[in-house]
Amino acid sequence: MLVGNKETEMYRQVYGHSFPDLYDVARECPLAMLNSNEMFEFPRPLMAKFVYIGGLGMGIGNETRSPLNLDFKKLVDESKSIVVFTFGSIAPAYKMPDDWKEAFWGAFKDLSEHTFIMRYEKPEELVGKLPSNVHAFKWIPQTDLLLQPKTKLLITHGGYNSLQEAISTAVPVVAIPLFGDQPKNGKIIESRHFGVTLKKSEIQRDKIREAIKTVVEDESYKKSITRVRQMIKKRPVSAEDLLIRWTEFVGEFKTLENLKPKAQDLSFIVHHNHNSFRYHNHSSHYNHNRNNHYDYTYDYNCSDW
Repeated sequence: MLVGNKETEMYRQVYGHSFPDLYDVARECPLAMLNSNEMFEFPRPLMAKFVYIGGLGMGIGNETRSPLNLDFKKLVDESKSIVVFTFGSIAPAYKMPDDWKEAFWGAFKDLSEHTFIMRYEKPEELVGKLPSNVHAFKWIPQTDLLLQPKTKLLITHGGYNSLQEAISTAVPVVAIPLFGDQPKNGKIIESRHFGVTLKKSEIQRDKIREAIKTVVEDESYKKSITRVRQMIKKRPVSAEDLLIRWTEFVGEFKTLENLKPKAQDLSFIVHHNHNSFRYHNHSSHYNHNRNNHYDYTYDYNCSDW
């Protein structure tokens, strides 16, 4: 089963034992909405039942900037250039190794012309330890900060939502992929010239400093991400319209058998015409990274993307 029995069992406890296996539900689904956008995603062959709705609700091209509270407004008003730093909620920044923290704080200190606004879940740990141009907050209004004209860069773990926010606000990126889909997102950032990526093993003061300088000082990164933002804005059919129209379409016709590929009913072995195959167990590698997202001993090799 591609979907674990535990999830199916949870539904059966609520809806009864006649509830179908979730794998069968997914297989028979008439349509799939993808949280991605073909204007920046890697090109790939997809069937007609897949619809791109990436950026839904972000209002690309029609963003509204909410007023900042006094703390953030004061920082923005007093700054010449702003860099936003956040690693999202799954990999809290306070759990970074100490050598990472020293590398980041040192690089930020070297770039005193910029003000660094950082999400750090335990800011009380950093009292008296940060350079004067670095400010840590338990929470930051990320989108509103990215929409500030003074914001020059986003430093991120490369999560998909952060990537889409960077595009919607046309802010270039320095990405440090940690786990999951982030290495692939980092390759999107590089291939589309939205910014640069650093491997976990490259978190050193000089490399962080040079990555920031490269992206901020080279206007081609800003031009590239702005161009894709405009392409999404002028896309013939918006993500919102696609969602509404396709939902109404499925609601009217219920099933879309004419979009169902015959291969969907074949087993993996028959589908891929395999007479034999070898299984290699990567579980120990995966489990190690899952428990420590910052462990650079197991750096990702994304050369195949």
